[in-house]
Amino acid sequence: MPYLGLAIFLVWLVLLMRFPRVMLPVSGVLAGIGLLLALVMGFLQWQQSQRVEQLAFDLSYQPQQCEFGKPLAVRITNGSNYPVKNITWQLLANQPGHNSNLLDAGLALDFASTAHLQPGEQKLFCYSVPRLRSGYRETELEYHADAVRAEFIK
Repeated sequence: MPYLGLAIFLVWLVLLMRFPRVMLPVSGVLAGIGLLLALVMGFLQWQQSQRVEQLAFDLSYQPQQCEFGKPLAVRITNGSNYPVKNITWQLLANQPGHNSNLLDAGLALDFASTAHLQPGEQKLFCYSVPRLRSGYRETELEYHADAVRAEFIK
Protein backbone atom coordinates (compact mmCIF):
# COMPACT_ATOMS: atom_id res chain seq x y z
CA MET A 1 0.00 0.00 0.00
CA PRO A 2 2.84 2.51 0.65
CA TYR A 3 4.04 1.88 -2.89
CA LEU A 4 0.74 3.14 -4.25
CA GLY A 5 1.17 6.48 -2.46
CA LEU A 6 4.73 6.75 -3.71
CA ALA A 7 3.61 5.97 -7.27
CA ILE A 8 0.86 8.62 -7.14
CA PHE A 9 3.34 11.18 -5.80
CA LEU A 10 5.84 10.40 -8.58
CA VAL A 11 3.14 10.64 -11.26
CA TRP A 12 2.00 13.97 -9.80
CA LEU A 13 5.61 15.24 -9.75
CA VAL A 14 6.19 14.23 -13.40
CA LEU A 15 2.92 15.87 -14.48
CA LEU A 16 3.80 19.01 -12.52
CA MET A 17 7.17 19.24 -14.30
CA ARG A 18 5.65 18.48 -17.70
CA PHE A 19 2.47 20.62 -17.48
CA PRO A 20 3.00 23.27 -14.78
CA ARG A 21 0.24 25.65 -16.01
CA VAL A 22 -2.43 22.97 -15.62
CA MET A 23 -1.07 21.10 -12.60
CA LEU A 24 -0.48 24.11 -10.29
CA PRO A 25 -4.18 25.15 -10.15
CA VAL A 26 -5.29 21.52 -9.94
CA SER A 27 -2.82 20.91 -7.11
CA GLY A 28 -4.12 23.97 -5.28
CA VAL A 29 -7.73 22.79 -5.58
CA LEU A 30 -6.81 19.27 -4.39
CA ALA A 31 -4.84 20.69 -1.47
CA GLY A 32 -7.84 22.86 -0.51
CA ILE A 33 -10.21 19.90 -0.68
CA GLY A 34 -7.79 17.82 1.39
CA LEU A 35 -7.53 20.57 4.01
CA LEU A 36 -11.32 20.90 4.16
CA LEU A 37 -11.72 17.12 4.61
CA ALA A 38 -9.07 17.13 7.34
CA LEU A 39 -10.92 19.92 9.18
CA VAL A 40 -14.26 18.09 8.95
CA MET A 41 -12.73 14.82 10.17
CA GLY A 42 -10.98 16.64 13.04
CA PHE A 43 -14.27 18.26 14.09
CA LEU A 44 -16.11 14.92 14.00
CA GLN A 45 -13.36 13.29 16.06
CA TRP A 46 -13.55 16.13 18.58
CA GLN A 47 -17.35 15.68 18.87
CA GLN A 48 -16.92 11.94 19.46
CA SER A 49 -14.32 12.50 22.17
CA GLN A 50 -16.61 15.04 23.89
CA ARG A 51 -19.44 12.49 23.97
CA VAL A 52 -17.15 9.73 25.27
CA GLU A 53 -15.98 12.05 28.07
CA GLN A 54 -19.61 12.32 29.20
CA LEU A 55 -19.71 8.60 30.01
CA ALA A 56 -19.09 8.19 33.74
CA PHE A 57 -17.57 4.96 35.08
CA ASP A 58 -17.73 3.90 38.71
CA LEU A 59 -15.71 0.72 39.23
CA SER A 60 -15.44 -1.01 42.59
CA TYR A 61 -14.89 -4.43 44.10
CA GLN A 62 -18.31 -5.41 45.49
CA PRO A 63 -18.85 -9.17 45.71
CA GLN A 64 -22.04 -8.69 47.74
CA GLN A 65 -23.70 -6.67 44.97
CA CYS A 66 -22.74 -8.93 42.05
CA GLU A 67 -23.19 -12.58 41.21
CA PHE A 68 -20.71 -15.19 42.36
CA GLY A 69 -17.45 -15.18 40.38
CA LYS A 70 -17.97 -11.65 39.05
CA PRO A 71 -17.19 -9.29 41.94
CA LEU A 72 -16.16 -6.22 39.92
CA ALA A 73 -19.13 -3.83 39.83
CA VAL A 74 -19.05 -1.40 36.91
CA ARG A 75 -21.68 1.33 36.94
CA ILE A 76 -21.85 3.28 33.67
CA THR A 77 -23.80 6.53 33.43
CA ASN A 78 -24.56 8.10 30.05
CA GLY A 79 -24.35 11.86 30.57
CA SER A 80 -24.53 12.70 26.86
CA ASN A 81 -27.58 13.69 24.83
CA TYR A 82 -27.33 10.61 22.60
CA PRO A 83 -28.06 6.93 23.21
CA VAL A 84 -24.93 4.80 23.36
CA LYS A 85 -24.11 1.16 22.61
CA ASN A 86 -21.01 -1.04 22.26
CA ILE A 87 -18.94 0.52 25.03
CA THR A 88 -15.40 -0.86 25.37
CA TRP A 89 -12.67 0.08 27.83
CA GLN A 90 -9.46 -1.15 29.36
CA LEU A 91 -9.30 -1.91 33.06
CA LEU A 92 -6.62 -0.45 35.30
CA ALA A 93 -6.08 -1.28 38.98
CA ASN A 94 -3.76 0.54 41.33
CA GLN A 95 -3.17 1.17 45.01
CA PRO A 96 -4.66 4.42 46.36
CA GLY A 97 -2.11 7.19 45.85
CA HIS A 98 -0.07 5.26 43.26
CA ASN A 99 -0.38 5.09 39.49
CA SER A 100 1.20 1.77 38.52
CA ASN A 101 -1.17 -0.81 37.02
CA LEU A 102 -1.24 -3.92 39.20
CA LEU A 103 -3.11 -6.21 36.80
CA ASP A 104 -1.15 -9.06 35.27
CA ALA A 105 0.00 -7.63 31.92
CA GLY A 106 -0.07 -11.01 30.20
CA LEU A 107 -3.87 -11.03 30.06
CA ALA A 108 -6.26 -9.15 27.81
CA LEU A 109 -7.60 -6.27 29.86
CA ASP A 110 -10.30 -5.13 27.44
CA PHE A 111 -13.88 -5.11 28.69
CA ALA A 112 -17.05 -4.47 26.73
CA SER A 113 -20.77 -3.94 27.13
CA THR A 114 -23.26 -4.29 24.30
CA ALA A 115 -26.14 -2.83 26.31
CA HIS A 116 -27.92 0.30 25.07
CA LEU A 117 -27.90 3.27 27.45
CA GLN A 118 -30.32 6.11 26.88
CA PRO A 119 -29.32 9.69 27.78
CA GLY A 120 -29.12 10.01 31.56
CA GLU A 121 -29.49 6.26 32.08
CA GLN A 122 -27.30 4.29 34.48
CA LYS A 123 -26.63 0.54 34.44
CA LEU A 124 -24.69 -1.86 36.62
CA PHE A 125 -22.58 -4.62 35.09
CA CYS A 126 -20.56 -7.28 36.89
CA TYR A 127 -17.26 -8.72 35.65
CA SER A 128 -14.61 -11.03 36.97
CA VAL A 129 -11.37 -9.42 38.11
CA PRO A 130 -8.30 -10.38 36.05
CA ARG A 131 -5.32 -11.90 37.80
CA LEU A 132 -3.34 -9.42 39.88
CA ARG A 133 0.39 -9.20 40.42
CA SER A 134 1.46 -11.26 43.40
CA GLY A 135 1.11 -9.68 46.82
CA TYR A 136 -2.01 -7.61 46.15
CA ARG A 137 -5.67 -8.16 47.06
CA GLU A 138 -8.69 -7.13 45.03
CA THR A 139 -10.27 -5.35 48.00
CA GLU A 140 -7.28 -3.01 48.52
CA LEU A 141 -7.19 -1.58 44.99
CA GLU A 142 -8.86 1.23 43.07
CA TYR A 143 -10.20 0.38 39.63
CA HIS A 144 -10.36 2.74 36.66
CA ALA A 145 -11.58 2.64 33.05
CA ASP A 146 -9.08 3.76 30.43
CA ALA A 147 -9.14 4.06 26.61
CA VAL A 148 -12.94 4.24 26.49
CA ARG A 149 -14.58 3.80 23.09
CA ALA A 150 -18.31 3.94 22.39
CA GLU A 151 -20.75 4.01 19.52
CA PHE A 152 -23.36 6.78 19.77
CA ILE A 153 -26.72 6.52 18.01
CA LYS A 154 -28.02 9.71 16.42
